[in-house]
Amino acid sequence: MKKNRIIALVAILLVAFASCKRVDPIHETEPVTRAFYTDASGNENFPLEQFHQLGEAGDTVAQRELVDQYRKVLTANIIRQYPEITDENSICFILGSGFAKDVKSGDGKTYSGRFQNELIIILNDPSVNDTLFLACGNGMLSPLQFSDRHDFGTAERWRFTILPGEGLAHHLPELQAWAEVANDLSIPIKDKDGNVVSQEKYLNYLGRYQSYLFPYDVVDVLAGKVFNQQGQEADFERRLAEAEKAAAHTAKATKGKGKKRR
Repeated sequence: MKKNRIIALVAILLVAFASCKRVDPIHETEPVTRAFYTDASGNENFPLEQFHQLGEAGDTVAQRELVDQYRKVLTANIIRQYPEITDENSICFILGSGFAKDVKSGDGKTYSGRFQNELIIILNDPSVNDTLFLACGNGMLSPLQFSDRHDFGTAERWRFTILPGEGLAHHLPELQAWAEVANDLSIPIKDKDGNVVSQEKYLNYLGRYQSYLFPYDVVDVLAGKVFNQQGQEADFERRLAEAEKAAAHTAKATKGKGKKRR
């Protein structure tokens, strides 16, 4: 009987010990989703383990460099989950340390514990308002208690509107940047004479180049599309055909005026 009481007491103590044991609520539990560090096929496209190791070592400078290097990838991963967000300022990245209470796990349970140098995604948009850990994809059920935090900036700009008198270069001032977007989105580029030129030419030869974009076109780099003012996908073949037709009409009119002067 005494032996049974001892066994029962030990069992109670073990249960109590297990319930009091703190776990890393981000890395020692089942993630809710891996979507924020993987692509659409579920393949990792952000080096999460490397980022975590740098955080454990306290190398926040290297962590910031990784975020800067993969900012476009992280932005794309988030927008894939929240396509209703259209403003990069609605997505903020914070590197934080502190205590997290009631972190939901993929097993349906919640865990509490300390976290160190974790990347936190803050979504502050009319369509969604949430705070998430990159590593486990969990939305916070309770406010985080920060002991340290660093602002790592906003998402990379992926959507912009072309205003009158503007072109790609106004929003992507570096040649390589706007040239890459023009090529990826099949945006025709014309020279000073109005002729459509290849990427090789506008990348390697100085000149005045202009994109076939209309005022109030919306360029969505992540979607790989351009939308007109009415929200329809831009038809560049039609635009080119109309431009050629207009040029031919102008040339014919100019030629006719020349004949009359004689």
